[in-house]
Amino acid sequence: MPHTPLDGTQLRAVRDADADGLAALIGAAYDEYPGCVLDLPGIDLDLTAPASTAAAVGGRWWVLERDGVIVGSIGTGPVDATGDVELKRCYLAADLRGRGLATRLISRVESHAAALGAQRVTLWSDSRFTPAHHRYTTLGYRDTGERRPLNDPSNTTEFRFVKELDASREPDPAPVRWEGPFGPDMVVARPLPDGSVLRGSVSGMRYDIEVDHAWRPRSATLDRDGGRLRITSDGEGRWWRDGQPAAELEGCTDIGLEITPAGIQVAVRRLGLGSGESGAARLALVTHPDADVHVRDVRYDRAGVHSYRQHLDDVIYNIEVDGFGLPVQVGELWQRVEPEGALTD
Repeated sequence: MPHTPLDGTQLRAVRDADADGLAALIGAAYDEYPGCVLDLPGIDLDLTAPASTAAAVGGRWWVLERDGVIVGSIGTGPVDATGDVELKRCYLAADLRGRGLATRLISRVESHAAALGAQRVTLWSDSRFTPAHHRYTTLGYRDTGERRPLNDPSNTTEFRFVKELDASREPDPAPVRWEGPFGPDMVVARPLPDGSVLRGSVSGMRYDIEVDHAWRPRSATLDRDGGRLRITSDGEGRWWRDGQPAAELEGCTDIGLEITPAGIQVAVRRLGLGSGESGAARLALVTHPDADVHVRDVRYDRAGVHSYRQHLDDVIYNIEVDGFGLPVQVGELWQRVEPEGALTD
């Protein structure tokens, strides 16, 4: 979906400063249904700090803005352990409905979810929102028959809808493989609607690293033997671990996974160094799902078109990368064992 889905509008990531605008948009939508009201603070508490709420759990939230006014909204939760992504907060101002914008917003969530490896998109919708139900079914969502009361001031009952994602609609690019101290490592890089995700596995562990369009980290997840660790960031230096504030990581600029060199791409792409330039980073280093996350200061010197020197813990690593920033070799630790695949720049 382009950044300007309609003349005079802009689609962008939500900010906490959008709280009042979102409350006005969604409050106006609720006013169309007798007895439906905002519940603040309560069920609608996410509206008071939307960017922080989404970042804490590893979800995303976008708003459509026109002349400084929020006129649309859509968001997601993270991919859960069952492969589901929940679609959240899909709203449009009344004068923008019927133009296909809701369909395009929903498609954005589906593309985002598919790139993250999700199998299904799910959503809960107020039983009174029958026009929305019609739109969802038209787009391939089915009413599961599941119902839940929210016991809120609006006396809301919600219906659950589910859509299976077509895993074959966007085949994975060819994987990149390394040999290293933790054994064979394989990663696939996929584009997101406004970022990228690196999904890989090594030594019985599955990992992913998600970044935004500027290569600022959004989340890293590490799974092994039923244990899971997810650290998330708002891209501005605030961090959460499994949804809880991680003050010890405040100010970190990048994510690293000890088991793979994949995270190096995030730092070198974010820094955007020219030849001979240096840049500092503060790394949130994840070692194991059950372990602490460590903070490491690191510096990168760009030594050539595809070469860097990484200074980490008083050790210098010579790094060669491909045209996409993914490592070809990291000192004597990791070595690319197959030609680079068709990755998205």
